[in-house]
Amino acid sequence: MGKSSVETNHGEELTLTVDDRGRVTLPKEVRDRLGIESNDEIPATLIGSVLEVNPKPNSKLETASAGSTPSGGTP
Repeated sequence: MGKSSVETNHGEELTLTVDDRGRVTLPKEVRDRLGIESNDEIPATLIGSVLEVNPKPNSKLETASAGSTPSGGTP
C-alpha cells in the first residue's frame, strides 16, 4: 500500500494509503527495517496534525546515527 519513498534531510518520507476500514499498511521493507512483526503493538503520539509512530526497539531494529550514512557513504 505504500506509494512512494523519498529521501529528505529529515529522513525518509513515505506516502501510505488508508483502506476503507481506516487501516494503514506499512511496506514490508519498513517493517523489516524496524523489526515490526505481525500483531506487534506500536505506540504512537498525535502532535497537532503529526502522527509519530515509535516502535519498541528489538534485536532486529536497524540502528541509526545522526549525521552518518551506511557503509561510510557521502551524506
